[in-house]
Order: sequence, then C-alpha cells, then structure tokens
Amino acid sequence: MAWDCVERRVASLFRQLGFIVCDHPLPFLVFPLLFTAAMGVGLLHLNPLSDAVYLFTPVGAQSKMERMSIHEKWPLTDNNYIPGRAVTQSREIQVTALARNDSNILESKFANAVYQLDKYIQTRVRVLHDGHYYSYKNLCLQYKNGGCPSNKHVHILSDLYNHGFNITYPYFRFGSEGGYIGSSLGGVTVMKGENETDILASAKAWFMIYHLKFHPEEMSYISGEWELELGRMLTEYPEDPYISITYFHSQTLADELKRNADTLVPRFVISFALLIVFSTICSLCFIDGSFYIDWVLSKPILSILGVINAGIAILTGIGCLSLMGMPYNDIVGVMPFLVVAVGTDNMFLMVAAVRRTSRTHTVHERMGECMADAAVSILITSSTDVLSFGVGTITTIPAVQIFCVYTGVAIFFAFVYQITFFAACLALAMKHEAAGRNSFFLVETVPIEKKKSQSTLQRIFNLGSVPDHSASNDVKQPLTARFFGEWYAPVLMHPVVRLIAMVWFVIYLLGASYGCSRIKEGLEPVNLLVEDSYAIPHYRLLEKYFWKYGQQVQIVINNAPDLRNHTSRDRVHAMVLDFATSKHAIGMESVQFWLFEMERYYQKELQVQIIDSSFYGLLQHFLASKTNNPLAEDIYWGPMPDDENGTMVQSFRFIVGMKDLVTTMDQTDATMSFREVATRWPEFNVTTFMPIWMFTDQYVIIIPNTVQNIIIALFVMIVIAVLFIPQPMCSLWVALACASIDFGVIGYMTLWGVNLDAISMITIIMSIGFSVDYSAHIAYGYVVSTRDTAAGRVQEALSALGWPLFQGGMSTIIAVSVLADIPAYMIVTFFKTVVLSISLGLLHGLVFLPVLLSIFVRGCCIIPSTPHGHHSAQKIEKQMKVATITSTPVHLNTVAPLRASSPISFPHRFEYTDESPTVHNRSKTSMKSEHLD
Repeated sequence: MAWDCVERRVASLFRQLGFIVCDHPLPFLVFPLLFTAAMGVGLLHLNPLSDAVYLFTPVGAQSKMERMSIHEKWPLTDNNYIPGRAVTQSREIQVTALARNDSNILESKFANAVYQLDKYIQTRVRVLHDGHYYSYKNLCLQYKNGGCPSNKHVHILSDLYNHGFNITYPYFRFGSEGGYIGSSLGGVTVMKGENETDILASAKAWFMIYHLKFHPEEMSYISGEWELELGRMLTEYPEDPYISITYFHSQTLADELKRNADTLVPRFVISFALLIVFSTICSLCFIDGSFYIDWVLSKPILSILGVINAGIAILTGIGCLSLMGMPYNDIVGVMPFLVVAVGTDNMFLMVAAVRRTSRTHTVHERMGECMADAAVSILITSSTDVLSFGVGTITTIPAVQIFCVYTGVAIFFAFVYQITFFAACLALAMKHEAAGRNSFFLVETVPIEKKKSQSTLQRIFNLGSVPDHSASNDVKQPLTARFFGEWYAPVLMHPVVRLIAMVWFVIYLLGASYGCSRIKEGLEPVNLLVEDSYAIPHYRLLEKYFWKYGQQVQIVINNAPDLRNHTSRDRVHAMVLDFATSKHAIGMESVQFWLFEMERYYQKELQVQIIDSSFYGLLQHFLASKTNNPLAEDIYWGPMPDDENGTMVQSFRFIVGMKDLVTTMDQTDATMSFREVATRWPEFNVTTFMPIWMFTDQYVIIIPNTVQNIIIALFVMIVIAVLFIPQPMCSLWVALACASIDFGVIGYMTLWGVNLDAISMITIIMSIGFSVDYSAHIAYGYVVSTRDTAAGRVQEALSALGWPLFQGGMSTIIAVSVLADIPAYMIVTFFKTVVLSISLGLLHGLVFLPVLLSIFVRGCCIIPSTPHGHHSAQKIEKQMKVATITSTPVHLNTVAPLRASSPISFPHRFEYTDESPTVHNRSKTSMKSEHLD
C-alpha cells in the first residue's frame, strides 16, 4: 500500500469539489447561510439544565441509588419533615452565624444576636404572589402540623449554658428529652465531665436550616422567590456588632453557573475581534524589497469571513442540537472560544494553500489544487478533534457528555462550512486577484512599477503585483519558512543543543511526574462559584468549623431481621457498633437510633424488660409515648408473614455522627469507608447516604474515566496517524509524544492549581486531538523528506511546518487569553488547560520530537512513494536515477500555515524502479513541462 493511498483518493474528491465551487460559488454561499438561519431558531428553544448535582454526578452513581432507596421509604412531604433526615436540598436555605473576634457564641449577647436574626428571617422576609404575602410560616416544611422548625435549640442551649448547666456533646440529653447538636455547632471546644463524657465548653458558630415546600410546582416557585428575597434581605441586614452572617440556598449553584456563562458573552466578542485582527495581520503580504502592502495578494476581507465562518458554525451546531432536544448547560459557553480558534486555523490553511499555487494558473486550477491540499488536511485535523470529543461522550459525567457533544458537532459544521461557504468566498477572492483588483476596495490596483508616480494614499492602500508569466512557477516563499529552515533547525541540530534538549525533556518528565503525584481529584461545589460570590464565605466557614466534626450520615437497613429474636437484635447492635467505630465516625455517643431509645425507655425509665414475642407491640407503645415522636419516621412497617393482621419492621434507619470531612480526599475516604462497612453485613442489605456522597462519587470515578478516555482516544489518534505515516518507528514516536503531552498537561495543571475534575477532563480530552496534530506533522514531514541525513530531514520538516505549527498555536491561545482574568475557577481552569495543551504541543513539535527523531530514526525512512523535496534536479537524478521529470513543482518548505495539525498533501507521488521513476499526477490540468525546483 502506498503511503498516500488514502489521502490521494480523498484529495481527488476534494479537487473536484474545488472545481465545482469555483464554477458555481453562489449556492455554496447561500445555502450555509440559509441553513444557519434555520438552525438559529433552535436558540429560541434552548433546554437549559442547571442542576449542578445532576451535571457533575456520574450517571448511574451509587449515591443516586442510595438516595432513591431512602426516598422510596421515606418520601419528603409537608408533614414528615425532620431536620437532619432530609436527603434532598431542594428549597433548602442554610444560614450560619459566626461570633466576631473569635468569641464564644453561646454567651448571652451573641445568642441574643442569633435569636434576632432567626426572628428577622421568619417574620420579616415575605414575597407577594397573586395578591397574597407568603412568609416562612406559610412555606416551611413541618412535622405532623407541629409548626415550623424554628431553630429553638439555639436559644434553649444558650439559656442552659448561661445558667450553668452541663451540656453533653455531641448528643445532649435533658431529662427524657435530648437531641443531636454536633451538626448545629461549629468550632466547639469541650471539657471532660463525669464518666469521661464530653461537656460543651464553648463554640464559635451556629448552623441553621430553613427548608421550604417544593411541591406542587406553584408552591415550589413561591418558595424559590422567598429564597431569593431572603438573599436580598440578608445582604441588606444591618451589620451586627456580635455576629457575621453567611448563607446559601438551593438556587445558589445554578445562579452561579449562569453568572459564569454571562461573563463569557462579552469576552467572546473580544476574542472574536482579536482573532479578526490577528488573522487580518497574518493575511497581509508585502511587496518585495519594501514595506508597501500588496493589496492583490493580501486577503483581509477573506480573513474576516474566515472567522465569521467559524461563528456561523457555532450557531448552527448549538441551534441544531437544541432543536433535537439536547440539553444545554452553562459550561458549553466556553465551547465557542475553542471552535472559533479551530476554524481560524483552518482558514489560515486554505489561504496559504492558494498562495503556494502558481499565480500563472487559472483560478479553476488553483482552487482545485488548493482543495486537494488544504481540504484533506482540514479533514484530518477536524476528524481527530471530533473523534477526541466523541470519545469524551462515553464518560459518565453529564456535564462532560453535553460539552463534548456540542463541541464535536460545532467542529463538524466548521469543517463543512470551511469546504463550502469559505471555499466559495475564497474562489471569489481569487477571481478578484486574477483580475488585479484590490482585495479590500475591489477596485483595480496600481502596478508596482508605477508606484513612484502615485500619491501617498495610492501607494499605501492600492498597490498590487501582477503574475510573472515569464516564470514557470510564480510562488512567493514566506520569510518564516526560511527562518525555521536556515536558522532555527541548524541550531537545534547542533550536538550541544540536542543534548540540552534531551536534558530539558528529562526535567520536563520529572516535573510532570511530580505534578501527577500531587493530583487533587474532583470538582468541589465551591469551584462552581464566581470568586466574588456570597456563597464562598459560607463554604469556607463550613470547611473550617462544621466539616471537621459533627456531620451526619444516614444508614438504612433495607432487609430488617425479625427483631422479636434477641439474637437478631444483638446482631443489629454489633452492626451499629461497627459503623460507630469506623474511621470517620465519631463514636457511639453520636448514634441516633430508635432501638437504643426504646431500650433506654423500658429498661431505665420504666425499668421493665423487653419481651421478645411482644417486641413490635412494645415498639408501637414506645413511639406513641411521646407526641409527634420523630423516631417514628425512622421505621418502615410491612406485613408480618406469619400473621395477616400483624405488622413488623421491614426496614429502618439510624444516624451516625461523622468527623474529618474537610478535604475532598477526606470526603471520598469517608464515602468508601462507610460503604465498606456496609458490605460486611450483607444479610441486612445496608445503604449509607449523606448529600455530599453525590459529589464524592465524581471524585471516585474521575481518574478511571480520564485514563479510559486517554487510552481510547490515543488509540484512535494513533490509528489515524499510522494511516498517514506508515513508518513504524515514526508512528511509535508520534504515540509516545502524544502520551508525553497528555502526561505533561495532567502534571503541570496540578502544579498550576487545577484539580483533575470534570472541567479539566474536557480539555485533557481536547489535548489528545491537538497533540496528535503537532506530533504527526513533524513526523510526517521528517518521513517524506528526501534529505540524506537526519539533520537535513529535520531542517526540511521545520522549514515547512515550523511557522504553521506556531501560528496555529498562537491563534488558539489568543482566542482563550480573554478568559485569563475572569474570577471563576471553572473558566480559568479551561484557560489554563488549553494554554498547557497548546504550549506543550508546540514544545514537543518544535523541540523534543525533532531531536528524538534525529537520534532514534536516523536510517532510511521506509516509504513506497517519495514526494518532491526542495532539491535540484541533479540531486534527485543522482539519488533516484532520474533523467527527466515533468511536473508542477510543489515546495515542501512553502507548505501552508497549517493549524497545528494538517498533514502535507502533495499532488504527485514517485514510484521507484530500477530504470526510472514514474510520475503520477492527480490533475491533468496541472501537467506541464516545467523544471523541478
């Protein structure tokens, strides 16, 4: 199989497309615009998805199943709400009060300030809906119509404390009454009392919850309005000399995600403008020997249309997916920055491809050759990017899936519009060039020979060159190609510089390895907030005072044993002890369990023994002994198998206090620890859950998902590279370079303060597509070079690809640079990982890979076909026994400014025989008797 067997056939198809576009440009201009307008209707039907828990929790996560098992047995309704038992945060408001000056918040003056705050929230916050005012008492969740939970424990405990009563901690008991206060108080210090019990000595902060109705839909809407009104009124709350306040509600994460997206719109306009300026500057050509612009060869309007081409592709992709019902989330807002950069790079490629065709040929011929060269390159680069994001869709995190689908589809449309809409614009621009018209003003230009007789304005804005028909090949070689070929490459190939490059490579790998060893996993909720968010102080206060000690985990026994059996109850006792003494549990003093309270009630208060056969009757009597006993909500009753009229406990739950949940690693470890204990008791079918489990499941799968995506994407990318670089050693080094770039991105992003999370996973996936682009083209240029030495092949490859790689990388960095100072972790993470991907890709493409190839692939490159090189006919004849070659010259060192990517496409290939080479030309229109440059 010839090395260009795939490319040659595809190039032939694109050449024919180039001919058609040149002859009939109007349909290719109009149809994409009409299609974009039609798809644009989809923007009016966006299906926004803002539930952060859903977006950043893996599909099928164990925590979702655990939460559902609790919902099925104990659905949260208006009359069964118990603080601390809820497993949903819908319409929940959290408020903390912190004593100023590191004081003890249990003292009277501080406690009174907290009391005034609680009273203010319950009575002063009101919303008007349909002519009625709704306050907290109208909207709160209650237990058996017992009134709103009013955080009375704050006042009761403070009164007891200030009257000298000993308050045990974390479970407080006063006579026959008691309650768990470990999660309500923060920054606690204790002292030892009788029997080594912990007595509350002081505390720094109170934690209060206000849970509102979220069913039916109208009531949920009113509750949502009350949440927002509470936020506004707490912002305006007079500064208290004793306490500082933080708050958080169920809409906070969604609101903050929307704020993130809102900051992107003006930045995208700036990015779009910067790319237009950059591409316009890159499109300018100067008249030889002067600083006057050649307005025939320059293409500023075409460059602007190239950026617009990417813009309409983005609109089409978003609109099309919206019409298909694909959900949209605010993280997709960073996608346009990436796609417009990719589209701009592709525009550079097509413009440069036309520039390296001979100006003496017809527009028809030039468009055919341009499409044969550039469109194939764009196809390869676009397919690697689309496939990279396609691989990203197999991850189990919905936010990543949605982003990858939107980005992949937008890049696909960018490719389609590139070979249709932009190709038609290019064809019209080439016709104006052939007519000698000014590319900006579309008027006839003044020939260079007459510039001295023209006005200053004419010399600045209307000079133009004409084709040199006396030359067989009128192609202008860029200065940048000569820099990389004649200056940069020889310096890089110097033995001392190569040694320095290898030492640098080793240092780079060591640094990446160190970074990978310090990876911090998972997207913390606080990282979804904008840096000036009111909720950040709330999260920081929770981390400092509340997550260290006191949080609660619910443990559900789905398959309860027959509790009439004393042995079964002993097994339950042993299981509870196992949970209470696990790594992240506080101990038996933190357990809230109806069985313990029942045993205490009968054995200590009534001083009677529990009769096994009457256990369920005694349990019902105990639950009825107190009005609205909340422990009744921890039991799920079912029919008794041996008595049709009897009932028994089918499932039940208990609560255990937790400690050491400050970091994501602690939270993940706690999740795994409690689940591991649950597996020790398979006969009970135990489920553990607390709301933070929803995020820790993401922490657990983030590394496996990332590794899986990298392996699959690398395999796909390498298959593509092998199709175009069938030289085993070079393909191996492309694979190693891609792996090295991804290794570096993960390692150095950690050192740059970026977590391995759903956001960085997206750009790691993207970096795979980019890394194969950079690596494959240097290796490709090295393989197809006709130079005798390794240094010569590197020089020829860099001459052709050095500037295109650099230009492609710069356009991407420019596109995302406007995100650098946005005060949001999510957006800055995208910026950092994109910059790392591009920078490390350029470092490998321009430094490491050329040196590695020159050291380890020094022998003859095995290629059945050899393209033209920039050699004299005599040297080709000496090497290949060529007597006469008729062809249209193609300069390897004038290859277009490829996006860090595009493989070089040649219109000829040579097949070596013992007698002479045979030239196979792709286009009969370009077969002319010319010398080989």
